[in-house]
Amino acid sequence: MSVERFVQAMPKVELNLQFEGALQKDVLLLIAEQNDIPDSLKHYNQWVQAFDRPDYQRLDELIQVIGKWIKQPEDLTRLVYELGVSLAKQNVRYAEVTIDPILYTENGMTFEQFLNAINDGRDRVERGWHVKMAWILAVQRDQPRRADDVVRWASSASAKKNGVIGMALIGREDAQPSAQFERAFKTAQKKSVQCVVNAGDRLGAEGVLDAIHVLQPNRIIDGWGTADAPDVLGLLREHSITLEVSLARALCMGWVESYANYPLRHLYDEDIQLVIGTGMPSLYKTTLSQEYLAVVEHCGFSIGELEELALRAVENSLLMDEEKTDLSTNFKAEYEKLHAEYNIKLETTV
Repeated sequence: MSVERFVQAMPKVELNLQFEGALQKDVLLLIAEQNDIPDSLKHYNQWVQAFDRPDYQRLDELIQVIGKWIKQPEDLTRLVYELGVSLAKQNVRYAEVTIDPILYTENGMTFEQFLNAINDGRDRVERGWHVKMAWILAVQRDQPRRADDVVRWASSASAKKNGVIGMALIGREDAQPSAQFERAFKTAQKKSVQCVVNAGDRLGAEGVLDAIHVLQPNRIIDGWGTADAPDVLGLLREHSITLEVSLARALCMGWVESYANYPLRHLYDEDIQLVIGTGMPSLYKTTLSQEYLAVVEHCGFSIGELEELALRAVENSLLMDEEKTDLSTNFKAEYEKLHAEYNIKLETTV
């Protein structure tokens, strides 16, 4: 039985994907050359090296620098298309991509130009590779004054017609307290904008608890410390809040020494709505297929449990209910075919 081949072949959904951390390096460098970045940016080569060997305590700074290399709408379109191709190669059928519009509007684009550019790439991906993508507009923790702009954009008729399904608060959670974003998040919720919050990366369970009480998100990204906090676990269950985790991020940030040390089994046994994602795969040097494989090979999950996690991603997506049902039905049918092809027995644990 080839678990690796099975995992690569199984259809997937990616809900925890940050655009700026998922850029294809070769395309990014080509765009930088076209925009004369090597000649105009001091220490350009050092930033390129930082992309290959990131300082994981300074990722926000790296992303801010790289974002300024993307100057033209067609740059965004190409990067979105290349991201979609990389997802198709892993058999990802649907992805919710978090993207920071402020990076690009501060770089000279209007919001409409930004939106048209990313949707041009999205449409090409869907037509050519049959991967559907949707957008979650992000605001960085260190930019609380821009939160109202992101809410306005995310709730606009133009955004909702063009694949924007929510907003997210990302970045180092010690940059600004959750209270700085409370008003913006309440406005978003009144306008039926789904909300995602990165929490736990610096403040642990206390940060997650604060985010839940103050911002009332639909999802928590990372949530490090949750496994050791019964009160947080209870709130996640009580409010049906999805927990999006990246094993590679935990390893890169030094939270765990190995994938096997991640408390994934405990969270699963606590009946938390877990979703496995990559976060920033280009910077964490991973793929969704590799993360899925680690769940089986290092975290002790069976193939059947892995499929359950994959289907939970469908259930916890922001798709319409009918689309979720169709996708789940399709996934289950394909899993059955793959069981026979790869001689998979669901009771087998690797």
